[in-house]
Order: sequence, then C-alpha cells, then structure tokens
Amino acid sequence: MAGMLLFAKYPQQWLPQAGIIFVKFVGTEPRGEDGLAGYARREELTGPLARLVENLWNLVWGEMAVSAVVKGLQRTETTEYPQFAVREALVNAVAHRDYRLKGRRIEVRMFSDRLEVISPGGLPGFITVDNIVQEHFSRNPRMVTGLFHWGYIEELGLGIDKMIEEMKNAGHKPPEFDAKPYSFTVRLHNARTREAVTQFSNLPSNVNTRQARALAYVRERGSITNREFRQLCDDVSPETLRLDLVDLVEKGMLIKIGSKKGTYYIIK
Repeated sequence: MAGMLLFAKYPQQWLPQAGIIFVKFVGTEPRGEDGLAGYARREELTGPLARLVENLWNLVWGEMAVSAVVKGLQRTETTEYPQFAVREALVNAVAHRDYRLKGRRIEVRMFSDRLEVISPGGLPGFITVDNIVQEHFSRNPRMVTGLFHWGYIEELGLGIDKMIEEMKNAGHKPPEFDAKPYSFTVRLHNARTREAVTQFSNLPSNVNTRQARALAYVRERGSITNREFRQLCDDVSPETLRLDLVDLVEKGMLIKIGSKKGTYYIIK
C-alpha cells in the first residue's frame, strides 16, 4: 500500500479513501443562518502523497489571511496561522491516517476563527492525547520515511512539540487534539479571528493572502497592474489573479483605471 500511495500516479483508483476534501466556511459554523451549507469553497484533492501535501498546502496558504504592516518601503507580513503549525498538521494527517478505513477521506475545514484537520482513524498504538508530545509511534512507517526523505517531514518525532511552540509564539492558544475511535482532529485556533488583514479601514475578513499582497503593493507603489500582480504571485494562474483584482473592485477597495493592456488599479 505504501508504494502505491507514494509512487502511483493516481492511487485513488484503488484507494478512493486516500483523497482529501478541503472546505472553507464563511463563518464559525458549518451552516449559515438560513440552515444551508455555509461554505464558500470546496475542493477535492487526489494524487500520490507528495502531490497531495503540496496541493493541499498551496490551497490552504492561498486562503489564509495575512496582516501586512507597511512602513515606508518596508512591509512585514504575519500569516493567519504559523506556517510550520499548519504544514505539520496537514502532513501528519496524510502520513498517519488509517488508510484501511474506507468511506472517508481526510477533511480540512477552514472557519473564520479556526482550522480543523480531521484524519480518519484513531490514534495509533499506545499514543493518547495525554502523551502525544512525549511519545512517538507511526502507523505507516514506510510512508513517513518516504515523506521524511523528500523533505515534507523536517525531523522525525519533533513536529508536535514545535507546532505547539509556534502557536504559542504567535499569540494563539495551543493546538487542540481530539481523539475518537475512528478519527483524530487537530484544531488550530486563530486569536485574531481573521479580522483586518492589512492597514486599511473596514477591510473584509474574506480577503485572501494574494489580495492582501496586492493591497499592500498598491499602498507602497500607488497602483498595481495585472502584470505586476502576476510577478508578486508567479505560482498562481493569471485568471485567478485577474479575478482577485475584480473581486477587490467589487468590494469597493480598488478602482479600475483604463482598459485592456493599459489597465491598472488604485486604492479607492
């Protein structure tokens, strides 16, 4: 099984439970005030483990808000959650879930005040919530070894410790670990509840990382073009970036000037 999950092009053909579901919710609950599903985005990820980790990280990173403080020509960014803590939670879910359990995939749920990573399968071996920091046991040692050698796991056995430390250093409460017989959940709380992501008044909480960078760039330079935005986020498709700017215009945060190749955007 480990070889298939690590090296097969599409292991979900044989192990459909090996995929991941990502859901971004609008508020703090799965359902909105009308009782309907309250999510703004839902993605299903497939592929070998390394690709799952990379694609999931890029997806979560793109949806994380940032605080950007601009002083002169210098800009300091702070992400919504510590990068290491998020990446460790995601990698652990992929590496340690119980792949024998059918009918359920890893779920990553992003709320306005927290991030939940739900992994099918209870804690392995003798691991409990009480000893998870001190003790180490791998349900899938070959998968863990493969991810370690590829650089996705930085140091065997020390990730949980550092995750807790990073959350505390960032001013958040420590991660919550919820163990049930057939699932394990890591819950990262955001003390800032994704409020203002840059130094702009009345900034909506649903501005993503890319849009925050665009706004900070405009504040620094006075304007931004589609080409300049692509240079800021060169790993994102041009169409996604164009829609990001359109969204900022619709939210009343930017003004579009010109048309076609002469288009640029300024603060409203």
